[in-house]
Amino acid sequence: MLKSFMADSAKIRKQVLLTLFFFIIAFLVFFFAEVLLPFSEAVKFDVINQSLRIFQARQQQKALFLTYAKLIQKIRFKEDELAVASLASQAKEEPNIYAVVNLLNNTLLLKRQDLTINEFPISVGRGDTLVAPWGKRWVFETPTGVLRILRKIKDPIWYKPDWAFLEAKESIPPPHSPKRLVRGILGDYALDLGGGIMLHGTPYEHLLGQRVSHGCIRLSKEGIKTLYDSLALGDKVYIFGK
Repeated sequence: MLKSFMADSAKIRKQVLLTLFFFIIAFLVFFFAEVLLPFSEAVKFDVINQSLRIFQARQQQKALFLTYAKLIQKIRFKEDELAVASLASQAKEEPNIYAVVNLLNNTLLLKRQDLTINEFPISVGRGDTLVAPWGKRWVFETPTGVLRILRKIKDPIWYKPDWAFLEAKESIPPPHSPKRLVRGILGDYALDLGGGIMLHGTPYEHLLGQRVSHGCIRLSKEGIKTLYDSLALGDKVYIFGK
């Protein structure tokens, strides 16, 4: 009788456990179907909606940036038109030969009043900045305005400045070191405009027409020779198009 009772108890426990197991399965199915699935769908929809809003915001920012860029371009073109108009007005009164440097298309015109005598491709300042470890900054731009020929130099020697050693990752020598004196890099002739800016030749004639200099105006061998022979001390160089 005891054995029969124990067997019945085992069957009852087994049935209870099976019932409990199926109840848990049913509860999990219900929970997934009624709670998790709608929640995941809502999350998915929210993520998609948020992505669309971000995309639309970026498109609006892009459109705003393009509008701003076009506006700046128009302003610059207008400034250059005014500069050219002012230049033309001054040129009519200019008795001597003068040079016109256009930074927009990297060209130099040698002119007498309204007559263009020669045109040469040039390289001008590349426009970037170098910062030394001790904080000094060099901005490699060609200045705009009306400059004058201050010196005419044949077989110029380049005094290599600190920034050139930094760019080459070389140690900077003392100010009077012979390492600073470099021949040939400025070509056969140079015209000094002051402030460290020169019209000069270059061994890199294949780069003419590009913004690659550190501020000086580079010309071909023929171009700098023509300017050296044509321009006198005090003659003007008009630079525009920054």
